[in-house]
Amino acid sequence: MAKPLMSREEARRDHEAMLRYMAKWFAIGLGIGLCCALLVFLLDIGSLGTRLARADDPVIPVFLIAVPMGLTSGAVMLCIAIWVLPYEAKYERRDGRDPF
Repeated sequence: MAKPLMSREEARRDHEAMLRYMAKWFAIGLGIGLCCALLVFLLDIGSLGTRLARADDPVIPVFLIAVPMGLTSGAVMLCIAIWVLPYEAKYERRDGRDPF
């Protein structure tokens, strides 16, 4: 099916919907990454939990481990979301619902 021409307003709404879709998946990945970092500390994998318990200032090591894990997981989920983006499904739907 050929893509119909969109007005400026329709294109803006379409882009906003895609950005919300991608932001949602990035936030899900960020949460998964932060949960994994928390589990690494709680389960004492690599004795990180023990080292953090004995540290004078554990904020910096937690930040340096948890933030990159969260951002990497968020980026992976964002890439997957872009990969499976249901953009073509928008023109195949007959019920008028937005696929995002």
